[in-house]
Amino acid sequence: MDTQRLAGGVGQPCRIALPSQPGSGATWYVDSSATPLRVTLERTDDQEGARRRGSQIFLVVGEAPGDYELRFVLKRAWESQVRNSRRVVFQVRGNGRRGLSS
Repeated sequence: MDTQRLAGGVGQPCRIALPSQPGSGATWYVDSSATPLRVTLERTDDQEGARRRGSQIFLVVGEAPGDYELRFVLKRAWESQVRNSRRVVFQVRGNGRRGLSS
């Protein structure tokens, strides 16, 4: 499983872009239920062409300082098989320190 590390301040939005293949029926899902993070799908970008590639862009906002782990899985809603997965370690810093985002 690939791991990505992000850091940001409390309330500071960070974006995560995950590769997708439009038309395949597969989409990224995230399990963030046990963390003080807000994760929302901001948009899906598609490229034109026969072998279209795209990306799903998620917005992550930390609500409390600490280190948190998110797990994203790429799968079709009607299947249990996971096609890909990503682990994201997100460090949320207190308001007194500036964070990094990517």
